[in-house]
Amino acid sequence: MYSDLEKKIDDYSAELFADLGLAALPEDSKADLYARFEDRLHRVIMLFLKPILDPTAMSQIKQAVENEDYHALNQVLGKFPQYKSDLEAKIDEEFKKLKLTITEEKKDAGHGTATS
Repeated sequence: MYSDLEKKIDDYSAELFADLGLAALPEDSKADLYARFEDRLHRVIMLFLKPILDPTAMSQIKQAVENEDYHALNQVLGKFPQYKSDLEAKIDEEFKKLKLTITEEKKDAGHGTATS
C-alpha cells in the first residue's frame, strides 16, 4: 500500500464520485470534495502514526503530507512495514465513514450536491 498511497486516494475518490452519483458535480465542487477526502485521509495517517513513531519520523511524515509529496511519504512509511496492514485498515475505515457522511449530506440537502 505504501508505494501506492497516491493511487489509493485517487481510486477511492473515483469510487466516491461513481458510487454516490457525484460525477455530475461542477468541477469546483469535485475539487472541494477531493480536497476534503484527501485532508481526512492525511489526518487519519497522522493520528494513527503519532503514538507509535518517533518525533523525527513524524516530522518527515508531517512535511510530506503537508506538501502532498507521496513519494517522500511512501519512503518514510516504507521504514515501518509492521504498521502497513493496520494503517490500510484505518484508511479503508475512514473512506467508508466519509462515504456515509456524504450520503447523509446528499439526503439532507435534498439534491445532488454534497459539498458543505
